[in-house]
Amino acid sequence: MESAVTAAGLRSGSRAHHPLLVQVAHYVVVGGLATVANALVFLLLRTGIDTVPANLVALLVSTAVSTEANHRFTFAGGAVHRWRARVQIGGTVAFYAFYSSAVLLLLEALLEESSPVQESLAVALASVLAGIGRFLVLRYWVFGADEPEPGKVDAWDERA
Repeated sequence: MESAVTAAGLRSGSRAHHPLLVQVAHYVVVGGLATVANALVFLLLRTGIDTVPANLVALLVSTAVSTEANHRFTFAGGAVHRWRARVQIGGTVAFYAFYSSAVLLLLEALLEESSPVQESLAVALASVLAGIGRFLVLRYWVFGADEPEPGKVDAWDERA
């Protein structure tokens, strides 16, 4: 009986059912899978195009997918301010585009010739460090506790 109540509470989108440690654990799982997906997309694209464009495409795909996965899995699919989600996705892509491109350029400066695997690993490690900041933005700003005003539907899903 208690598990059915808990499951129903999780589906309701209430943040109260996802304490910080559970959210962190879920975020790490989603982030780990997104980092692997990013690296795989990068490696696939890297065989045909240059480093920075491959990085940008992989970043855009993995950011959009991981934001939706975090919304549903980490933050229980609750209400979200749509414009905040869009700003977060755009901000995340812009930040990671500059950040990971700088990491790739630094790697290129340090090594005479880096392999796509070394480039992918460097971007993945840099991504782990920046993921802490992204978790805080998602938790407190995008999927935060403040609900939309009464009578105003502002949710991530088709209700808005």
